[in-house]
Amino acid sequence: MQNGSSLGLLKRLFRGEGRANAAPGVVVGARYSDRHHLTSVWVVERISSIGASTYPLVSLAREGRPDLKKTVSLAVIEEGEDYRPAI
Repeated sequence: MQNGSSLGLLKRLFRGEGRANAAPGVVVGARYSDRHHLTSVWVVERISSIGASTYPLVSLAREGRPDLKKTVSLAVIEEGEDYRPAI
């Protein structure tokens, strides 16, 4: 079973809407809230392009807990279903 965000990503990839460069709003130091865990705020540490990948990868660290890290596709952040800009 696929969730909506995975399906949306696949649709964009097949339509050729991928970008090699990060969107202007996604920059190192930008803060995002996890839509499923509203108390979690994640800070962009690094944006990396990987060889054949259509989308760069975004490395995030949890604010207040720099030992907790995750890496997601730039498309996941741009899509706005799982992350939104933190206030």
